[in-house]
Amino acid sequence: AFQFKDGLPFPYTQPLGAALGPSAFLGQGVGWDQPSDNKTPRSQQWGLSIQHEFPGRWLVDAAYSANKTDHLVAGAYDFNQLDPQYLSLGLALQNQAPNPYAGRIPGALGGATIARSQLLKPFPYYTAVTVRNPHLGSSVYHAFLLSVERRLSRGVAVLVSYTNAKLISNSVVTPINFGPVEQVGTVGYQNGKYNRAAERSLDPTDVSQRLVVSGIFELPFGAGKLFSASSGAVNKIIGGWQLNLISTMQTGIPVQIRGASNFLADRPNSTGKSPRLDNRTAERWFDSTAFVNPPNYTYGNVGRVMPDVRNPGVVNFDLSAVKDTGIAERLHAQFRFEAFNVLNHRNLGLINGSFSAGTDGFNRSATFGTITSARDPRILQLGLKLIF
Repeated sequence: AFQFKDGLPFPYTQPLGAALGPSAFLGQGVGWDQPSDNKTPRSQQWGLSIQHEFPGRWLVDAAYSANKTDHLVAGAYDFNQLDPQYLSLGLALQNQAPNPYAGRIPGALGGATIARSQLLKPFPYYTAVTVRNPHLGSSVYHAFLLSVERRLSRGVAVLVSYTNAKLISNSVVTPINFGPVEQVGTVGYQNGKYNRAAERSLDPTDVSQRLVVSGIFELPFGAGKLFSASSGAVNKIIGGWQLNLISTMQTGIPVQIRGASNFLADRPNSTGKSPRLDNRTAERWFDSTAFVNPPNYTYGNVGRVMPDVRNPGVVNFDLSAVKDTGIAERLHAQFRFEAFNVLNHRNLGLINGSFSAGTDGFNRSATFGTITSARDPRILQLGLKLIF
């Protein structure tokens, strides 16, 4: 450890900057930030909402909401990617050819011979030209929202929220992560320079349906309530109780399939049949025989996510009981009993979507299409605090 005011404890090299010249990174991978060309990220939103209040303080709100975005930051891609017109050469791309840059480029790319695939790249004297933060992302979101609310009256409050939605995107970069068992957006490309449209699909974080029911119920016991005792001590014991419930039920997020062995693709091909199963189990969530290794030097035709297979959904009920007891004018005691996943419902984790091709082209991984994890089981906790 040292302080900067004392200087660095070791010799250092000043950055050369432009003095390095245009040949500074020959034989290496380079990167550049693609100019946005005034393509500022844009969001267009529209919606329609209808509300009506019914007798008994019930409020119903039905709404349609949409959001279309353009010019968002998308995943990086290789500007030095081999043109797909050369992929028909197949294994011949691995052949060595005389290197016109021999001795003029440092490192492996300056040898006497070089792989034909490298020689056919737009910039054969670089291993890769990574385009960082291109403003090529877009998404569209449509949702039907329904909420039913009963505001607190006579010790009872209820809120029911239902969403039916669809989010479509194409490798939009997002920093959001909704928990340790959820997947974030997939921002890579198979064919980033020549066919980014192939990445347009359901977003990996899309939840098609979600229902949340929450409620508060103040028990009618104690002083000033429907059932009260003549004894103040008894009222303190039986009064001040409140029950709270939050229940969540939602569909799972789409399944991502990755893996291929053909010198190019990172996704398999579909055999043409849907992998969806009617009787799913943790040991076989989808039909793993619906995928096959693509031919050499071709891109797998499986999309960024599966359109008809989703990970397991969530069914969760959280319950709490709270008791407030007044001890003095400015001193209260609060007892809490909380149960997360009170029904101890087994909520399975994410599916293993790693395809591994065998000699016949079909999957050979025993864990492909299986689930080996689950969300938290029932958790109980007690708490006591003084408020003053």
